This record gives sequence, structure tokens and C-alpha cells, in this order.
Amino acid sequence: MKNEKISALIKILKNLKRILKTRETNIIYSTFDSIEDLIFEIDNHIQKLKDEDFSVIDNLILLFAPTSDLQEIFISSGWSNQFLDIAERFDDVIKDLIEDFKLKPFSNN
Repeated sequence: MKNEKISALIKILKNLKRILKTRETNIIYSTFDSIEDLIFEIDNHIQKLKDEDFSVIDNLILLFAPTSDLQEIFISSGWSNQFLDIAERFDDVIKDLIEDFKLKPFSNN
């Protein structure tokens, strides 16, 4: 991977996938129809990041936001504290990535 921030973000997403796939995951309070749909979305984000396609940044920020699908899944699955740890790491990495690549999330520019 060319950029360490992209690599760090991909690592967070891969860890997230591992957690979601290896535990009894409750998606009832999310907008996802299945855990497979969520894993597919995460895989899509990973591929775009590998290609340095930052069109998914807005969606990633929303996915990790408070009261987001991910937070609801982690809370309803009994993993609240783990979500807080992952979200904190995500926030740090996404902030650095936005600065490094001069991205403007949620703008049409």
C-alpha cells in the first residue's frame, strides 16, 4: 500500500469484518438485511481505498458515526466498548487521511 493512512484504514475495516464474521452479530436495529450485505459494503470500501478512490469517505464517516448502523449492531450484539475503541481509531485515521489528501467530505467539490 502506497500510503500508511490508507493502510491503517483498511486494517481497521478488515478487523471490523473479522469481528462481524466471527461473532453472533445482531443486525436487527440496522438498515442492513444481512451480515453478508454489510460485509459486501465493507469489502467495497476496502477495494476503493486500495485504488485510492475516496468516493466512499462520506459513507465511511456515516457508517462509524454515533447512532450509525455499526454502533447499533455493536450495541445490540453486546460489544459497546469494542465499538468505541474501533470508532476512536477510525476517527484518528480518517482525520489524518482527509488532511493528507486534502479531501472535503460531504461537499460536492
